[in-house]
This record gives sequence, C-alpha cells and structure tokens, in this order.
Amino acid sequence: TDVFVVTYPKCGTTWMTQIIHTLRTRGAAEHNQFGEITEVVPWDILAIDCEQDLGAEQVASPRVFKSHEAYGDVIKGAKYVYVARNPEDAFVSFYKFLPPYMGLRGDDLTMEDFASSIFSGVSQSGQIWHHFLGWWERRNDPNVLWVFYEDMLADLDAEIARVAAFCEIPLDAELRAITNEKASFKYMSAHGSQFDDHFVFDACKKRMGRADYERFTVGKVRKGGGKSGSSKAIPDSVTSNLKQKWADVLAGPTGHADYAALKAAVTAERG
Repeated sequence: TDVFVVTYPKCGTTWMTQIIHTLRTRGAAEHNQFGEITEVVPWDILAIDCEQDLGAEQVASPRVFKSHEAYGDVIKGAKYVYVARNPEDAFVSFYKFLPPYMGLRGDDLTMEDFASSIFSGVSQSGQIWHHFLGWWERRNDPNVLWVFYEDMLADLDAEIARVAAFCEIPLDAELRAITNEKASFKYMSAHGSQFDDHFVFDACKKRMGRADYERFTVGKVRKGGGKSGSSKAIPDSVTSNLKQKWADVLAGPTGHADYAALKAAVTAERG
C-alpha cells in the first residue's frame, strides 16, 4: 500500500519523509545518494512540474509520496502518516522559511502581514486550523497514523517504531539504529542540500521560464533540529489572532481549548 506523508507546511514533512525512506531502503547507499529527497519521494501536486510519473515504481516498497493536501483533496486509497504541530510553532517556522524561499528580503513581509495572508489561507494548503481539523476527524481510521511533531523531538526512536509498524516495515535493531542516525539533525544538516527543495524549485523555475531566478538561501534543516515553544517570538497581536482561530475552528469539534490540551489528551489515550 502506498504511503503519503501529509502535513501542513513546516510541520515535519521532510523529516518524516526521510524516516520512511530510510526504513524502506534500510539506508542503503545506492538509494540514499539522491540529489534532493523529492527525487525519490515525489510531491503529489508538483510531480508533473518535476516531470515525475506518480504511477511509476519507486526505488523501494512501499511507494511514498509527500503531500500538504487537506483530507478532502488528498489522493485516496493509501496509508497516511499525518504529522501535527503546534500552530504557533508552525507559523514561526513557515515565516522563517517562505519569504526567503520566494526571494523576499528583510521586512518585505512582516509577521503581521504573513499571518493575515499566507497563513490565513492564501497558500495551497489553506489554513492550518481547517487542515488540522480535517485530518483530526480521520485520526482513528486504520489507514491513518497521527504523529505529533513534538513527540518526534522528544523521543525519535519511539516514533520511528510506530511509523515502521504502521508501514508494515520489519524493524530490527540494525535498521532502528540506521534510521535514528539518518533522521538525526546531525546527519540531515550535514547533508542539507538533499533536503532543501532545490529539485522542485529548479523544476518550477524551468516551467515558468525563469531559469535565471535567484536560488533561495534558506534550508529546511535548521540549527537546533526544529523547536517547540517558538510562540515567544510572535508579536502579541498575531498570537492573539492565532489563539482565536483555534477557539473558532478547533475548540468545539475537538473538545480541547488549545493544542497543548489536545496533545495531552491524545497522549493519555495512548497510555
């Protein structure tokens, strides 16, 4: 069965993709010398732009795809690993990544502007709260594995084991160690160009006839290996808006006042 790694942008897509690709290939050198990981794990909606065939065989089984699609829009009939992240942390990470990726400099786009535009639904993935809700409603489906980004930070080994079991990939001690190593911040930062989207970026430049467009200067593997608790960097007005969006969209359907309460409840359910 095909596996889709699904997240809202900046919620651990590349990290989870590397975990599953390593599991399915056992970290074999011949399958891990790709130029950029999207070459071996296609991005569903950009595969055509990258001249990739979504129906083609891949280097190993299961076939794996990256997606930022809402549940209603994603290709059906597969398994889905959904990575959830605190919306406030996702906001900070998205803000640090997207403007430089788009060639913007300095204060060309303030946090306030970003919150009211890209993060509020202008992006292909829509708003994080609605994206979150759609997948939350499917969290107990047998073909959906719900993973918290914060749990990956806290205990990567345990999440690797959960993912391997879900993908039906036998996990022995050797593969477990290999995956922990290749999904570590140390490894991924040392091989940063393999995880920076340049394959997609360059393909899209070519399709748009903008081969001369300046290559972005921001990567996906950041110092610290990803953080939680980044909300302290957000202006108060933006923080208030983000919290209100949770209250408006997610509090009722999930029964939880905020992300921390929701995560705590799910963790308790898992025992």
